[in-house]
Amino acid sequence: MFDLILVADWSSAAKPTGKTPRKDAIWVCADLRGTQAVEYFPTRATALAWIEEWLSQGHRTLLGFDFAMGYPVGFAERLTGEVSALAVWDWLAARITDGPDNANNRFAVAEAINRAFPGVGPLWGRPATHDHPDLPEKGSLRQGHGIPDHRVVDGFATSAQSVLKLFTTGSVGGQSLVGQAALAGLRRRHPSLRVWPQETGFRLPEGDSLLVEVYPSLQPPADHPIKDAGQVIATARALRGASRDWFTAPGVQDDADRVATEEGWILGVLPPSNCFALPPGTDWTPVDVALETLRKGATCVCTPEDVAIGDATGRILASDLTALRANPPAANAAVDGWGFARSTLRPGGIPVQPGRAAAGHPFDGTVAAGSALRILTGAALPPGVDTVALQEDAHVQDDLLHLKAIPKAGANTRPAGEDVAPGAAVLSAGTILRSTDIAFAIAAGHGTLPVRRHLRVGVLSTGDELTAPGGATGTADVNRPMLLSMMRGWGLTPVDLGTAPDDATRLATMLDAAKVDAILTSGGASAGDEDHLSRLIRARGTLAHWRIAIKPGRPLALGTWNGTPLFGLPGNPVAAFTCAALFARPALLAMAGAGWRRPTGLVVPAAFTKSKKAGRTEILRARLREGRAEVFPSEGSGRVSGLSWAEGFVELPDSAAKVTPGSPVRYIPFSELGLG
Repeated sequence: MFDLILVADWSSAAKPTGKTPRKDAIWVCADLRGTQAVEYFPTRATALAWIEEWLSQGHRTLLGFDFAMGYPVGFAERLTGEVSALAVWDWLAARITDGPDNANNRFAVAEAINRAFPGVGPLWGRPATHDHPDLPEKGSLRQGHGIPDHRVVDGFATSAQSVLKLFTTGSVGGQSLVGQAALAGLRRRHPSLRVWPQETGFRLPEGDSLLVEVYPSLQPPADHPIKDAGQVIATARALRGASRDWFTAPGVQDDADRVATEEGWILGVLPPSNCFALPPGTDWTPVDVALETLRKGATCVCTPEDVAIGDATGRILASDLTALRANPPAANAAVDGWGFARSTLRPGGIPVQPGRAAAGHPFDGTVAAGSALRILTGAALPPGVDTVALQEDAHVQDDLLHLKAIPKAGANTRPAGEDVAPGAAVLSAGTILRSTDIAFAIAAGHGTLPVRRHLRVGVLSTGDELTAPGGATGTADVNRPMLLSMMRGWGLTPVDLGTAPDDATRLATMLDAAKVDAILTSGGASAGDEDHLSRLIRARGTLAHWRIAIKPGRPLALGTWNGTPLFGLPGNPVAAFTCAALFARPALLAMAGAGWRRPTGLVVPAAFTKSKKAGRTEILRARLREGRAEVFPSEGSGRVSGLSWAEGFVELPDSAAKVTPGSPVRYIPFSELGLG
């Protein structure tokens, strides 16, 4: 969604934090299309300058700061007269002084804020050496100010501190005072930067750069000697994988608009279950993010070769095809009848010229002006003929042709090149050739076609429990024969790599021996004791994504082994089938030369009831009956009977959904997935 992601861990320190990188200072991570850089800054001024240098480059940017960008309900209106967090920003910007050496007057401004409220407070906390009588040293000394300690979002973010607390352990209020003042200036200098959700509401505006509040503690820190740096790295990585649902209304109370405008929200906090779009400690990847990774990496690896046109069905065209000749090659008759030059006819009977023209047997001569010639469907028009009268509209008597009516000039004829002219485009590179395409290519003059060699796809099962099909005991190996069949149906060359035991060394050896263009495995991609595949890829290969936010199919490993793309499919047959169809197929076809192909699907009314939470895409086995999508009664990944029962998928997006009979749902026929 965004080209550039910037995440800042802010500080309200009153002095520079020194040249040596340290904790509790300012750290900023820049992630430009997945390439990250993290920097330490001893002052807020130098950090803002670095951020603004990035903003000046014109990328669509998501800029996150780790301090509260709003105050609890009632605060903004009492202070500024407006129910707007951004009005507070401007109020602070007019009063906060923040020098290039970090010297600032935040405690004096906090005291001025408190004077605008009744009672004592709401802000509190200051060094004991500071003399600010209207700014209490302890929170317990406050009373009668009328402002709650926390915003709505704080109740859904673990250990979130009150923005009203300015000093001592865990205080974040000081960062918000100087930070909001700084952001007001940043907005003025960069008017294209919009504030979510205070300015945009709970939605994702298309094309805009956004300024957002983040909470780095939601993510386990990345590997870095300083935790603060590790947290901004991890947060930028999480935002890179964020789904659109992160920007939608949280649904925690009736007045979501006021929450957005006055209090703000932490991007990534999705109540009501205190769960986050990317759960802490895991790396859930949205479906669209995983597919985009595959799309960018799936380049054609199959060289071209020429084949006889009769052997080209199902092959992938390697280059654009143009017509070598016209179709039809010459003007011809579209019906059986009589041919003549219309402008030469005279009233009365038309003399009939001896002979005839038939398909493959052209008339040898010229039809005289004012005369007619017998002509059959498909016959080339001889010289002297530009119009054909239907046989049913004519009769011959005494060697004269009599017409019911004289047709208009050119009637019942087909001009040369009416279908396709020489040099015209016929078929595009990447076309998966059907019998109809073969017919078109032949009509355009081709006898051989340039096609891509077949993509070789190895299929490997894993697991000690698997037995060959037809066995009386054990767990039948459903996946490998199923996947091999799917590869054949997609016009690829399947290579049976066999079954690997639950032994990491043996599995690695079998993968090393595979001489293929891509590998599909099933099983071993999760995190159990015997799930060796994901650990092996991390250790010896590359792992782009592991846990995908999809049901079924969460433990889906996408990576490479010895440079060969590898799709580590789940072991459950339904999940393996689903992930192969939705993830492996478009990538494999792109590698084979057919381009990136995703199904379009149909929007149809549902014939079922279902409720789902936000956070992952759900794929249901389905079929159409009387124009409505019905789904298999069980969602269990081991229920192979549901695959045979189904004729397609219903895809429910990663947003929350309540489906009732008649609700519009997206239905993907198996035929669109090459599985019909």
